[in-house]
Amino acid sequence: MALNAKCLGVQMTGQLETDDGQTSTNTVDEGELIDEIERIVRQTKKAYGYQHLSAIGTGLRVRYPDFSPKQYGYKKLLDLIEAHPDRFKIKWSAPAHKGKSHVWVRLATEPKRKKGYAMPSVDKAKPKQKPRLMTAQEFARLCEWLEGPKGCYFRTDPNSPDGMTWTCDGSLRKTKQWLRRRPFLSIDGNVKQIKHLGGYCDCEVLFNAVGDWPQD
Repeated sequence: MALNAKCLGVQMTGQLETDDGQTSTNTVDEGELIDEIERIVRQTKKAYGYQHLSAIGTGLRVRYPDFSPKQYGYKKLLDLIEAHPDRFKIKWSAPAHKGKSHVWVRLATEPKRKKGYAMPSVDKAKPKQKPRLMTAQEFARLCEWLEGPKGCYFRTDPNSPDGMTWTCDGSLRKTKQWLRRRPFLSIDGNVKQIKHLGGYCDCEVLFNAVGDWPQD
C-alpha cells in the first residue's frame, strides 16, 4: 500500500510542517531553548528585570536562525513562554488591551530588583596581590639583566684584556628601574633586602648579593 508522501517525509526526516506549508527541523530541545530564553532575559537593563518579548524573539533567532515556536507545538513565542510559569512571569503594559500592548517577561525564580538582574561575571577580576619580595629565580633574572647592556654592562676592558669594565652611578637606579616594570614586586621591600645583603648600588648587587638571596 502506498504511503502518503507527506507522512513519509515526516517519518524519514523528523521534520514538522508549519501552518504556512514550510517544514523545519528541531535543532535544540525545549529545555535548552528555555535556558536560552532565561539568559536573554537576564541581559536586560530595564527596571525590575523585565525584558521585552521582541528582544527575546530577536535573541533566539540570532542563536537559532531556524527557530519557530511551531516546532515545539506553540502558535506564538508568548504561548511557549507562558507554558513555563515556573521559569517566567509575564507583564502586559496595558492589560485591558492585550492585542495592542507591549509584553514584558521576567524570571519567576528571581525576586524583583529595581536595577534588574546581576549578570554572573565570567571573568571576575582577581583581587590585587600585595607586592612581594623576589623569588630566587627572579633575583637571578635581575642579575642577568644588570650584567647586560641595559644594566651595568659588564664587558672586557679595552685597555686591559684581562680586566673588566662596567657602568654604575653609585645608586640602585637600574635595579629600581627593573623592579618598577614588575608591579607585582615590592620596590621598597626588595631594595631593603638587597641592601641588607650589601648591595648599595647596582654593581654591588652582583658583587655582594649574588648567592645570598633567600631560596624559595
